[in-house]
Amino acid sequence: MVSLSYRSQYDHLQSGVSPEDSHVYVMYHGTSKQIAVDIQRNGFKPSKDGMLGAGVYLSRDIRKVIRYPLNTPLMTIPDSDRMVLKVKVDVGRVKVIKRQRHPMQKTWHTEHGFDTAWVPPNVGMVPSNQEEDCVYDPKRIKVLAMLKVPNLKNVNPWLNNPLQN
Repeated sequence: MVSLSYRSQYDHLQSGVSPEDSHVYVMYHGTSKQIAVDIQRNGFKPSKDGMLGAGVYLSRDIRKVIRYPLNTPLMTIPDSDRMVLKVKVDVGRVKVIKRQRHPMQKTWHTEHGFDTAWVPPNVGMVPSNQEEDCVYDPKRIKVLAMLKVPNLKNVNPWLNNPLQN
Protein backbone atom coordinates (compact mmCIF):
# COMPACT_ATOMS: atom_id res chain seq x y z
CA MET A 1 0.00 0.00 0.00
CA VAL A 2 1.14 3.51 -0.79
CA SER A 3 0.72 6.34 1.68
CA LEU A 4 0.76 9.89 0.41
CA SER A 5 2.91 10.93 3.34
CA TYR A 6 5.95 9.42 1.56
CA ARG A 7 8.63 12.09 1.09
CA SER A 8 10.93 12.33 -1.89
CA GLN A 9 13.76 14.55 -3.08
CA TYR A 10 11.29 16.56 -5.16
CA ASP A 11 9.23 19.47 -3.90
CA HIS A 12 5.71 18.67 -2.74
CA LEU A 13 4.23 22.11 -3.26
CA GLN A 14 0.75 22.69 -1.83
CA SER A 15 -1.93 23.05 -4.46
CA GLY A 16 -2.63 26.76 -3.88
CA VAL A 17 1.00 27.88 -3.82
CA SER A 18 2.36 29.34 -7.06
CA PRO A 19 5.09 27.18 -8.59
CA GLU A 20 8.47 28.82 -9.08
CA ASP A 21 10.33 28.78 -12.39
CA SER A 22 13.00 26.09 -12.90
CA HIS A 23 11.87 23.86 -10.02
CA VAL A 24 10.97 20.17 -10.03
CA TYR A 25 7.66 19.30 -8.38
CA VAL A 26 5.65 16.17 -7.67
CA MET A 27 2.34 16.16 -9.53
CA TYR A 28 -0.31 13.61 -10.41
CA HIS A 29 -2.13 12.47 -13.53
CA GLY A 30 -5.34 10.43 -13.35
CA THR A 31 -6.17 8.01 -16.13
CA SER A 32 -7.34 4.48 -16.90
CA LYS A 33 -5.21 1.39 -16.23
CA GLN A 34 -4.73 0.77 -19.95
CA ILE A 35 -3.53 4.31 -20.69
CA ALA A 36 -1.32 4.34 -17.57
CA VAL A 37 0.54 1.29 -18.88
CA ASP A 38 0.91 2.95 -22.29
CA ILE A 39 2.28 6.13 -20.67
CA GLN A 40 4.74 4.05 -18.63
CA ARG A 41 5.98 2.33 -21.80
CA ASN A 42 5.88 5.19 -24.32
CA GLY A 43 5.67 8.44 -22.35
CA PHE A 44 2.93 11.04 -22.25
CA LYS A 45 1.17 12.14 -25.42
CA PRO A 46 0.09 15.78 -25.10
CA SER A 47 -3.52 16.76 -25.68
CA LYS A 48 -3.96 18.71 -28.89
CA ASP A 49 -6.23 21.22 -27.17
CA GLY A 50 -7.89 21.94 -23.85
CA MET A 51 -8.65 24.79 -21.49
CA LEU A 52 -4.97 25.83 -21.66
CA GLY A 53 -4.27 24.64 -25.19
CA ALA A 54 -1.96 21.78 -26.11
CA GLY A 55 0.00 19.90 -23.45
CA VAL A 56 -0.12 17.30 -20.71
CA TYR A 57 -2.65 18.12 -18.00
CA LEU A 58 -1.62 17.40 -14.40
CA SER A 59 -2.40 18.57 -10.89
CA ARG A 60 -0.56 18.80 -7.60
CA ASP A 61 -3.94 18.06 -5.98
CA ILE A 62 -4.45 14.30 -5.88
CA ARG A 63 -8.10 14.87 -4.89
CA LYS A 64 -8.67 16.17 -8.42
CA VAL A 65 -6.92 13.43 -10.37
CA ILE A 66 -8.37 10.38 -8.60
CA ARG A 67 -11.67 11.15 -10.39
CA TYR A 68 -10.12 10.67 -13.85
CA PRO A 69 -11.07 9.46 -16.32
CA LEU A 70 -14.35 11.21 -15.63
CA ASN A 71 -17.65 9.38 -15.76
CA THR A 72 -19.97 10.29 -18.61
CA PRO A 73 -23.75 9.94 -18.89
CA LEU A 74 -23.12 6.87 -21.07
CA MET A 75 -20.36 5.24 -19.02
CA THR A 76 -19.46 4.90 -15.35
CA ILE A 77 -15.84 4.00 -14.69
CA PRO A 78 -15.20 1.99 -11.53
CA ASP A 79 -12.30 2.93 -9.26
CA SER A 80 -10.75 -0.47 -10.07
CA ASP A 81 -10.11 0.81 -13.62
CA ARG A 82 -8.56 4.11 -12.48
CA MET A 83 -4.85 4.78 -11.94
CA VAL A 84 -2.92 7.77 -10.66
CA LEU A 85 0.53 8.42 -12.04
CA LYS A 86 2.79 10.14 -9.54
CA VAL A 87 5.25 12.16 -11.60
CA LYS A 88 8.09 14.61 -11.22
CA VAL A 89 7.87 17.68 -13.42
CA ASP A 90 10.56 20.16 -14.32
CA VAL A 91 8.20 23.11 -14.75
CA GLY A 92 10.67 25.42 -16.52
CA ARG A 93 9.11 28.85 -17.03
CA VAL A 94 5.62 29.02 -15.52
CA LYS A 95 2.76 31.28 -16.63
CA VAL A 96 -0.06 31.80 -14.12
CA ILE A 97 -3.49 31.94 -15.78
CA LYS A 98 -6.07 33.28 -13.31
CA ARG A 99 -9.15 33.83 -15.47
CA GLN A 100 -11.05 32.63 -18.51
CA ARG A 101 -10.22 34.49 -21.72
CA HIS A 102 -6.80 35.47 -20.38
CA PRO A 103 -4.83 36.83 -23.37
CA MET A 104 -2.26 34.01 -23.00
CA GLN A 105 -4.70 31.25 -22.03
CA LYS A 106 -3.82 29.13 -25.07
CA THR A 107 -0.70 30.90 -26.36
CA TRP A 108 1.51 30.78 -23.25
CA HIS A 109 3.90 28.36 -24.98
CA THR A 110 3.52 28.87 -28.71
CA GLU A 111 3.77 32.66 -28.71
CA HIS A 112 5.40 33.45 -25.35
CA GLY A 113 7.84 30.60 -24.65
CA PHE A 114 6.52 29.41 -21.27
CA ASP A 115 6.93 25.70 -20.45
CA THR A 116 4.04 25.27 -18.00
CA ALA A 117 0.73 27.03 -17.44
CA TRP A 118 -0.79 26.96 -13.96
CA VAL A 119 -4.38 27.69 -12.98
CA PRO A 120 -4.65 28.39 -9.22
CA PRO A 121 -7.55 26.91 -7.25
CA ASN A 122 -10.76 28.87 -6.75
CA VAL A 123 -10.40 31.22 -9.73
CA GLY A 124 -13.50 29.94 -11.56
CA MET A 125 -11.70 28.25 -14.47
CA VAL A 126 -11.93 24.62 -13.35
CA PRO A 127 -15.37 23.20 -12.40
CA SER A 128 -13.92 21.50 -9.30
CA ASN A 129 -12.20 24.78 -8.26
CA GLN A 130 -8.98 22.77 -7.87
CA GLU A 131 -5.65 23.77 -9.38
CA GLU A 132 -4.47 22.52 -12.75
CA ASP A 133 -1.16 22.49 -14.58
CA CYS A 134 -0.47 22.08 -18.29
CA VAL A 135 3.06 21.11 -19.36
CA TYR A 136 3.77 21.64 -23.05
CA ASP A 137 6.71 19.25 -23.50
CA PRO A 138 6.12 15.72 -22.15
CA LYS A 139 9.91 15.24 -21.85
CA ARG A 140 9.69 17.46 -18.74
CA ILE A 141 7.62 14.74 -17.01
CA LYS A 142 8.96 11.49 -15.51
CA VAL A 143 6.73 8.82 -13.99
CA LEU A 144 7.72 7.96 -10.41
CA ALA A 145 4.94 5.50 -9.56
CA MET A 146 1.71 3.99 -10.84
CA LEU A 147 -0.87 4.01 -8.05
CA LYS A 148 -4.18 2.14 -8.00
CA VAL A 149 -7.05 4.37 -6.89
CA PRO A 150 -8.65 1.71 -4.61
CA ASN A 151 -5.31 1.28 -2.78
CA LEU A 152 -4.89 5.04 -2.42
CA LYS A 153 -8.37 5.33 -0.92
CA ASN A 154 -7.76 2.43 1.49
CA VAL A 155 -4.56 3.98 2.83
CA ASN A 156 -5.82 7.58 2.69
CA PRO A 157 -9.54 7.45 3.65
CA TRP A 158 -9.89 11.24 3.21
CA LEU A 159 -9.69 10.59 -0.56
CA ASN A 160 -13.07 8.82 -0.49
CA ASN A 161 -14.79 12.22 -0.66
CA PRO A 162 -12.29 14.22 -2.75
CA LEU A 163 -14.45 17.30 -3.33
CA GLN A 164 -15.20 17.72 0.38
CA ASN A 165 -11.55 18.01 1.46
